[in-house]
Amino acid sequence: MPLALPSTAARASHLQHATLANGLRIYLQEDHRAPLVSVQLSLHVGASHEPAGNSGLSHALEHLVFDGSSKLAQGEYISFMNRLGASPNAFTDSDNTYFPLTLPASRLEIALEALADITFRPTLEASAFTKVLEIVKAERRSHVEGTALGRALEAHKTFCYGNGAYATPVIGRPEDLDALTIDTARDWHRHWYHPNNATLAVVGATDMPRLRELVERHFGAFEAAELPPLKPLERTAAPGRRAQTLRLKGLTEGLLMSFGVPSLATAPSNEEACALQLLPKLLGKGASAFLRQRLLSDELILLNLSVDYDAFKRADSLLEIRAHTNTSIGTPAQALDRIMQEIATLHRTPFTERDLNRAKVQFMSNKVFARDDIANQAETIRRYAVCGLDPHLLEQERQTLEAVTVEQVRQVASLYLTEDRLMATFMLEETNDE
Repeated sequence: MPLALPSTAARASHLQHATLANGLRIYLQEDHRAPLVSVQLSLHVGASHEPAGNSGLSHALEHLVFDGSSKLAQGEYISFMNRLGASPNAFTDSDNTYFPLTLPASRLEIALEALADITFRPTLEASAFTKVLEIVKAERRSHVEGTALGRALEAHKTFCYGNGAYATPVIGRPEDLDALTIDTARDWHRHWYHPNNATLAVVGATDMPRLRELVERHFGAFEAAELPPLKPLERTAAPGRRAQTLRLKGLTEGLLMSFGVPSLATAPSNEEACALQLLPKLLGKGASAFLRQRLLSDELILLNLSVDYDAFKRADSLLEIRAHTNTSIGTPAQALDRIMQEIATLHRTPFTERDLNRAKVQFMSNKVFARDDIANQAETIRRYAVCGLDPHLLEQERQTLEAVTVEQVRQVASLYLTEDRLMATFMLEETNDE
């Protein structure tokens, strides 16, 4: 007997949508349980848009717009938002740059005014850019160059994507950061920071007439502009099994594996997209998950295992397996062979109904808990919009999940978790003899 999936219906309200004359897209999910709103303003530009030699440009510009605008002095945006009760921040990924805020609903208008000003009327001063570059370089030293695993993850991503747009590191390559100039940053802002290249996702205690009035007041005067042509993002090919060996001091012996798979935006059907989202839970989430049970609990060839899938991309994505190996039992290459042997059984024999139902309950439980976090809701709406999906699809998510069968999951595993879609990095610690 299948377990009942947790319901989100009691707290759900219909997602509302509007578009200003200048092209700015607005999404609102009303939630009046607390007098709060969460706002995420996204500019649809990120590392995957950057030309060769300019990696890190979108991330550097994200820092720079915080540092002064037509109404706010240098550094004032952060202190101003803190006084409003918000915790201002900004993030860049491969496909977008976004500015999230959660604050009292009574402060919504002034927050929107400030967001509009820093994003569309930043001062972009040369002195501030010099400081920003030093901050970004320090972040790179800390998060990438300062750890062996950080360097391994960057090398693996480059290995997987090659010269593709998604190979561009968000934080930037060292030689590119050294070459960035304030003029380059100003040109990047002039090309991409326009309302017809932006999405505003709002969740909380407001309504669409009020929200639209405020957005028109503070964003409506900015004009739409012609955007640069997008870099081509081709579907992931099946190039044949590829592997590399990486030796670094301090690197724990292990394995990075990636399979080229569709994202939610490129999957042929909603059911296939949902099956792909369930696979990480079936393979690696929880002690009874397929790979964990066989290779950690039974054979002990692995010391740990994680399985992840970045579903939200404009183009195809990766399903990734990360594991550290038990050196007393086998090498990373042997661990890879064992993982592929186990995955091959899924091509012939599907998961059980019980396993699939467990994964579905995990998936929907996360969604139910997320509905108590208005920032999480706003983030999900934004992520759908950024990768080109209609956020209204969220309202069909439960129905689509319930329809996924064990046979559909088997078909997805046999189609995408294959040798010809596999890219692997063997992680080894560099010794003094090497």
